[in-house]
Amino acid sequence: MKFAEQAGTRVEPTPKSRATCPFCGAEVLAKCGTQRVWHWAHKSTRHCDSWWEPETDWHRKWKELFPTEWQEVGRRDDNGELHIADVLTPQGLALEFQHSYIKREEIEIRTNFHKNICWIVDGTRLDSTLTQFVKALEMGRPVGSRGTEVYQAYLTHSRFLKQWAGLSAPVVVDFGGEKIWVIGNSLETSVLVYPLKKETLVKQFELGNRPPQVQIEQRRTQYVPLVRSARVPGRRM
Repeated sequence: MKFAEQAGTRVEPTPKSRATCPFCGAEVLAKCGTQRVWHWAHKSTRHCDSWWEPETDWHRKWKELFPTEWQEVGRRDDNGELHIADVLTPQGLALEFQHSYIKREEIEIRTNFHKNICWIVDGTRLDSTLTQFVKALEMGRPVGSRGTEVYQAYLTHSRFLKQWAGLSAPVVVDFGGEKIWVIGNSLETSVLVYPLKKETLVKQFELGNRPPQVQIEQRRTQYVPLVRSARVPGRRM
């Protein structure tokens, strides 16, 4: 956790400090080493949120794009089960930043819990994610759209796209550049993906909006291999 409570005040960890968890009231200890981002850890080995995962610099940088009071906000379902949104906007939009591998079943459970949610996924964790994504663009085709470039990418060319396609929530892929990629509408064997400036996306989130929907023009498109797009999602953007 980035935040804990000391005397009723929300604080970040400092070396050798102690505090209490704002959600369960248990004691937490500051972990201020050199291998991981500084964080609070429950004194017991069990976290009060069963979905909680260790944070990386990638998580922390995304979180810090938003006001501190939006970060790490707990929510409970009708049964009182607690889960903590990485970011929760005043309009009720939950942002979940996912770095580690997660099973599809778990993705759907978390999506159903938050309902109004957008996933932001670290596309740099595995080199194969970028390689397969580029191949999916190269083997796909451009689709007519209003206001942005949209591509139809086939799931057979990317395990990553196959894992995240078909959710009731939008999914954003971060390859480490100024542009991110949004997985839009899912078709039977493909998905529509489009690039968006990261700063534009953040502004949408600040308004409580999910990534904008794309409007596909109803006209016949010719298949054109997207070799020219092979470098678009790369980390050098």
